[in-house]
Order: sequence, then structure tokens, then C-alpha cells
Amino acid sequence: MANPTTTHKPIHNIYKLGHLRKSTNATTLESLKRRAKAKYAQNNLMRIMSKLESPYAGKYDDTMYCSGVLIQKGNKITSRYCKQRWCRICNRIRTGKLINGYKSALNEMKDKQFVTLTVKNCIGENLRATIEKMLHQFRQIQDLRRKQKKPPLKCIRKIECTYNPDTNEFHPHFHVIIDGFRPGCELIYEWLKRNPTAVSEAQDIRQCYEAIELFKYFAKLTSKSSKDSKHYKGSKLINDEWHYPAALDLIFRAIENIRIIQPMGGVKMVSDEIEELETQEVENIKEENTIWIFRGSDWIDTGTGEMLTGYYPTEREHKYSQRIKFKDS
Repeated sequence: MANPTTTHKPIHNIYKLGHLRKSTNATTLESLKRRAKAKYAQNNLMRIMSKLESPYAGKYDDTMYCSGVLIQKGNKITSRYCKQRWCRICNRIRTGKLINGYKSALNEMKDKQFVTLTVKNCIGENLRATIEKMLHQFRQIQDLRRKQKKPPLKCIRKIECTYNPDTNEFHPHFHVIIDGFRPGCELIYEWLKRNPTAVSEAQDIRQCYEAIELFKYFAKLTSKSSKDSKHYKGSKLINDEWHYPAALDLIFRAIENIRIIQPMGGVKMVSDEIEELETQEVENIKEENTIWIFRGSDWIDTGTGEMLTGYYPTEREHKYSQRIKFKDS
């Protein structure tokens, strides 16, 4: 396996203490190992995206160094987070907060249904406008129910977007967990009235068993090309999917200041904000005072060279992190 690229910034540039608030919770070395895996998986992509001619280039650079330095005092480790929506590390924290926060509301739903609402694919320059139109249409449907004196849709709505490298088009869509099969069907009916070009078969409603799916990524970081699938048929490479940096950048910019998760119909909003600086107690860790810097695939003790979690990427994980394409390549 090729050696992972080793790159880092001086500690004083990426780790600022000062006025930042601290929170304390517990974690384990195994959890830190999963964090190392997530960080390794995204670092190469973020390195390339930070070099794009994009207003978000600095944000991608920040994500590359998210949790890049861990300061240990006793059994407590303090790390800095970039808080960006696309960051795998931050999203692990964010997903946990959303699952726990919406657990009661979901349990109170008597008949959880998982609804998918789609529209016709759009080109990149129209993505922001398409998403804004979708949000407006959803609000229209909820307003119509009020005028008709029907109960509001009790639901949690999420916006997602995927990319099709074969057509160079984007596919924004809604996933909705809604209370009741009939309200779900009425939602689909009203949606198709407002979107006559949408494929009716692409709208879907089914019993919801795994609510966790709603709280994962809003944009998948990899996309599959039918040409690649044919070329790599029978290959041992991971699922024939690639990262497309330029397309991802367009998606990230299109959802700026747009709420990804939106509860409705009496479901209380849950904050998914995470603190920039967080201190965690680590179970079963040797108590000492040291600084760990992420190099390659793990955090290294700056004094001894010791690895914190012992994470080494498998060949498949390494190949996955290197699968990056631009549309003309």
C-alpha cells in the first residue's frame, strides 16, 4: 500500500484556545479510531478542494485540519472542529445529536412513513434556484392544509442532493419522515401537482423502520458513473464510485444558509450545532500530558512518535480516498 501523504500546519495556526467554550463528555479509544478513519477518508479530497477556485476554498482547508491536533491533559483530550456540513468528523457528532434530539418526537408518531419527493434533474447553475423552489412548494402544501382546515403535516423533512457524472446533472430531493400513510400520500399528490415534469414512479412512500437514515449526509461524497461501472466490472475496487470535487463544491455552495433538517407540524426543532472546541474524557487511556498531531492516518505523540489509536487504512480504504476525478478526466 502506498504511504499516506503526510502534511500538517504549525500548531499555532490551527489550534486557538482563548475565548472558545469547552464542553466535557466521554469517549473511547475505539471511537477515536473511527474518527481517525473518517479523517483519513476525507483528507485527500479536502486537500484538492482547498485548491479549487471557490469562495469555499478556505473552508475546505479548515476541514482538512479538523481535529488535526489533540491536546491531552490526564485522561482528557481537547480537539478543535471545523463545524462544516460536509465534514465526516463533525457529521458523526451532528448525526448523534439529531438522533438523540428527535428520538422522542419520532417515538410519538403512531405511523411513521418514509416519503421521498423528487424533481427533474437540473444543471449546476440552476441548483440553488431549484432547491429554493422545492422549499417554497413544500411550504405551500403545508399552508394549503391549513386553509383546508386539515391537520398540518407532522413530519421531519431533509434536503439531499446527488450528482450524476454521466449527464453532469444534479438531483436534489426530499426525504421526509411523516406521521401517517394518508398524509404521506396526500403530500405526494400535492407535490406532483406542483411538479408535472417529475416522474411519478420516483416518488415513494414506505414504512419507516430506520429513522437514522434521515440524519446522515445531505450530499453523498462519491458518485457512480455507468462508464466506470462497466470499465471496472469484476474489480476489487470499492463500488466503482469516485469523488468529483467541482460538483461537490457546487452542491455545498448551493445549500449555503439553507436548513438541511426541518421539523414541522408541532415537532420541536433540535439544534445540530457543535462547539468549535470540545474536551472529552477518554476511557482506558494512559493518563499523561501530551500533544497529538494527525500525520498520515493517526495522531502521533510529538515527543515519542507513538500512535494514539493504531489505525492503519486497508488497501480498499486507501484506494477509496484516492478515487478523485474532474468531469473532463
